[in-house]
Amino acid sequence: MPLAPAVRVYLYARARASPVVARRRRRRRRRASFRARTPASRHAIAMALAGRIAPRCARIATVARTTTQSVSVASCSPSPSASVSTTTTRAGCSARGAGARRRLAASASASASSGALGASTSPLGGVVVGEKIFSGTPRHAVRAYAGKTQVDSYPELRVRATGRVVAIGDLHGDIGQARRALRIAGVLDDSDDHVNPKWIGGDTTLVQVGDILDRGDDEIGILILLQKLGKEAKKAGGAVYVMNGNHEVLNISGDFRYVSRGAFGETMRFSEHLVKLFGDKFRDAFGVDEDDAWTRQSKARLGLFSPGGPLAQQLSMNHTILIVNDTVFAHGGLVPRHVDFGLDKLNRAVSDWMRGKEIEDDETRMALGMAIGGVRDSVVWHRAYGTEKFQTNEDRASSCKLLDETLGKIEGVNRLVVGHTPQIGGANCECSGKIWRIDVGMSFGVLGADPQVLEINGDEVKVLTSSSVREQTPAA
Repeated sequence: MPLAPAVRVYLYARARASPVVARRRRRRRRRASFRARTPASRHAIAMALAGRIAPRCARIATVARTTTQSVSVASCSPSPSASVSTTTTRAGCSARGAGARRRLAASASASASSGALGASTSPLGGVVVGEKIFSGTPRHAVRAYAGKTQVDSYPELRVRATGRVVAIGDLHGDIGQARRALRIAGVLDDSDDHVNPKWIGGDTTLVQVGDILDRGDDEIGILILLQKLGKEAKKAGGAVYVMNGNHEVLNISGDFRYVSRGAFGETMRFSEHLVKLFGDKFRDAFGVDEDDAWTRQSKARLGLFSPGGPLAQQLSMNHTILIVNDTVFAHGGLVPRHVDFGLDKLNRAVSDWMRGKEIEDDETRMALGMAIGGVRDSVVWHRAYGTEKFQTNEDRASSCKLLDETLGKIEGVNRLVVGHTPQIGGANCECSGKIWRIDVGMSFGVLGADPQVLEINGDEVKVLTSSSVREQTPAA
């Protein structure tokens, strides 16, 4: 017997409202959006890099978080009162994408070599290294401009902090959440001037563990904010250290699949600003005269982030591994072979690759593979320590044993702090406080979770949240 029209409409509406159908619709929209932008992106990449850069396979997790929670420092375990619901969607990885990641270090030798240009500080804040704004571009543009200043300094592996140390996880282009995190850390004035941010942290050392890029619209804005705070912190006896994560590596290797439309627009506006500063000889390198908007945005991003480009030069000054007092920081993690090879060598190899230097010796290529390659235990991709809840006690024991062996090889280090893997229940620790995981997915391009900050003050380690800061603030 045929159904009445009203019944058919009801059943259709009910089916459309089901979670399964909603997920399928979202998946179809994502695929359609990706297909729409892929041809232009591949065309721009082929024009600029001669097809040498292949995309990385994707693993996307979308997580719905319903609450925040506190962390018990004594037990390194989440509070049992937290209630969290999770929905995860993963895109399959192709064999081609995995192979491209494994060949990342080898492809670095084919990257264009370029110089860097010195000029006065940009009115917009610019990308400042020391007192200069560096804007390396593809080889022909640099030679045409005849710039002479070259970035030769490398990030220092070990630094000493006289005051407290605060660490912030992945920011992913969300400048609003970044400012919230900085206020929670007690280093950014509440009456924040967006043009001239005020450092109030004194001798505090701030560490951001990487992944400023992708998933959000204000990547360059965050880079400039942290750079300005770094200059102010230095005057007050403090310091700001920004690290490179896997998403910085993706962008410099030409993989823009996680870049938002807003971020493409931001890079285009920034590249146009550089053209105004340095002249028309950069117009072609940044695609300023391209008629197609998508091609113009793609070429602008390639010009900025390709090895030797202005933002790649800036990121080359950041750490891949950093040791502050008795704590070692890495975006994904460290294993014994990294320490045996030499942590400083890994930092230097990544810096050289980002600066567009020719990678000719096998040792540097091996260092790149360990630091940023697609292998599971490379520094920026490692996830063995990021598991929020181990499946078995054996898994926990194995991970902690690997961590103990790694830390035992680094003189004077007692703990490792990592980001990279979003923690649904908030920042937490394992292995008797030897591993701290601080990526809480604060960006609204990830989880939109409340920002949290790790504070290390002598032997005391604790997680700062917006509620804990409010509790410490006396009433007016």
